[in-house]
Amino acid sequence: MSYSIKENNNRVLVLDDEEDVLDFLTIFLGSLGWEVTTCSSPTQAVEEIGKRPYFLALTDIAMPEMDGYEFCSVLREKKATCEIALMTGFGYNPKHTLVKIRKSMQPLFFFKPFNRVKLAEGVQLAWNKYHKYIYECAQQTLSS
Repeated sequence: MSYSIKENNNRVLVLDDEEDVLDFLTIFLGSLGWEVTTCSSPTQAVEEIGKRPYFLALTDIAMPEMDGYEFCSVLREKKATCEIALMTGFGYNPKHTLVKIRKSMQPLFFFKPFNRVKLAEGVQLAWNKYHKYIYECAQQTLSS
């Protein structure tokens, strides 16, 4: 997936099978100025990311149709340029797959219930990282 981006992308895609989580993140992230699109199924989320660019895909790990790791793999296969953040309600465990995957993918991750400050800082960090990458790609294109 490649996009022509002429302005800063402030879009966050949130994928979770829990309506309460989707509602909270829509309200909270929206109050911070982010444009939030929610999806309750990974198939719907993949289709949405194919339609327009998002700087961040925030996905739950435990979902019935496809887990968050599989969703991340699909995004990688499709060469999506968005940053990825994982969320879980299972808390920290050093043996958790989340800790292992962090070594290979280095995604952001958030624990439910959300710490609002950490969530806001993490989303801003993803925005900064995404736009730095887009800027660097544009500079390389201009140099060629």
